[in-house]
Amino acid sequence: MEILNALNERYPMRFDRHELLRDGGSTSYAVFSGGDKYFLRAIKPAFFDTAVRGADIQAFLHNQGFPVPPVIRAKDGKPYVQTADGLLILYAFVEGGESDPERDAEEIGALTGRLHNAMKGYRGGLVKRDKHFYVGRYVEILKKKQYPKTDEFKTYGNELWEKVKDLPRGYCHGDMYCGNIHKTPGGAHYILDFDTSCEGFPMYDPALICNRTDYFNYDENGYERSKAVFSRFLPEYLKYNPLEIEGIDAFFDFIALYHFALQATIIEMYGLDCVDGLFLDRQLDWLYKWRAQCERGTRI
Repeated sequence: MEILNALNERYPMRFDRHELLRDGGSTSYAVFSGGDKYFLRAIKPAFFDTAVRGADIQAFLHNQGFPVPPVIRAKDGKPYVQTADGLLILYAFVEGGESDPERDAEEIGALTGRLHNAMKGYRGGLVKRDKHFYVGRYVEILKKKQYPKTDEFKTYGNELWEKVKDLPRGYCHGDMYCGNIHKTPGGAHYILDFDTSCEGFPMYDPALICNRTDYFNYDENGYERSKAVFSRFLPEYLKYNPLEIEGIDAFFDFIALYHFALQATIIEMYGLDCVDGLFLDRQLDWLYKWRAQCERGTRI
């Protein structure tokens, strides 16, 4: 009832019930005002700054006619409501489910290219992501855990960073996986969740959405599946936004870099003890196998 009370106090419509959808970094609900359905995110105080920026970006994109679920503004005109427990952001509810990049690579490529092009007009300011975010956070966490093979991860991460550090920078969604690309029953695609938006490597987004590898267990088929999706994604992306050949060639390097950045984020959220040494050993083995396969493989 506390959520409904907060909504009814701050928004112009009257809400009568809510249903839990997902509980993770933020908690998601379907909320109802009579026969009208809305999507609500309840964000914890630790993520306040990123959530406010994400809501602002989503409102900007909606005003540009880009396909994002509209943010519903509160009575005071803001795209969010701040409470003692965190932040509430209310959206129009868009029916459908997560996308399938292997089925819809072309459509997702065009959508991502349009996103990167549209965000060139955004003037709200973006946090800059550097080596510390992509590599350094994870290495520092491994040191805190006193993981015995920390130096091997550090060496691997340094080698990756040397390959990508001079690539073009620009807008990056930062969490471009299938769950953040929504497909309606009619076939329209929407991009969701802009909390991780940053000034980083635009090529990071294509690498994440085209990545068809198994994050936990190494499968050699993931290399060719990822390459096949990207080969269909890329031509449609390039119709809306350019990519330099050096960035395109770094596609496989960004998939490896994703392991560093994602693992750091997971441990930051759930604590040092959420993974053990055996899991970290498997991650290191995954990266070694990936590098060996990439060295044997052919260019995009």
